[in-house]
Amino acid sequence: MHTLYWSPGACSIAPHIVLEEIGEPYAASRIAIDAVGTAETLVEPGYLKINPKGRVPAMTLEGGGLLTEAPAIMVYLARAHPECCLLPPDPVGEARVYEWMNWLATAVHAVAFAQVVRPQRFVHEPKDFPQVKAKGRHNVAAAFAFIEQQLRGNEWATAGQYTLADIYLLFFYLGAKSAGNPMAMAFPAWTAVAERTLRRSSVQRVIEYECAAA
Repeated sequence: MHTLYWSPGACSIAPHIVLEEIGEPYAASRIAIDAVGTAETLVEPGYLKINPKGRVPAMTLEGGGLLTEAPAIMVYLARAHPECCLLPPDPVGEARVYEWMNWLATAVHAVAFAQVVRPQRFVHEPKDFPQVKAKGRHNVAAAFAFIEQQLRGNEWATAGQYTLADIYLLFFYLGAKSAGNPMAMAFPAWTAVAERTLRRSSVQRVIEYECAAA
């Protein structure tokens, strides 16, 4: 049985949803994350022995071994369970999903989001934090505008079907909404895709579980 290590509000919600989509038994272990977004000052210091990166998500595999990084875990699960149809069957469609996920993981999450919520990853001096945060807000706004443009007129993010890309996009949507952004008003196309995703029972189960365990 796989074990997913997750934290409330983290991108680990995306592979958590994929595990629910698959429908096979798994374990979920909640990990506390410090203000820098790592596990270096955890109450559970043993997690660093499991994942030396000190971040979530991580997933131990049923047959042994460890996978880290949300896109890698999600792709592994989708490829291991093709019957769930979380990746398009054609090479171009599959590549489009990877295109979404690579961009979201790097330019949006590791740069723009991190600049806003964890400026200490970019500069040492607290006096420089406001400038980094301001640049991050600019980068987030540009990324969100791009997402809205790409989703306009589309039922799902890619290939005309629900895929890993829609699941990963939901993490960013929920994060922005919880921060007080008027998502429905500012991003109607993205909101429509997010609401379709939120209607899935697998998504609802994960959100209910993570809220209860937070």
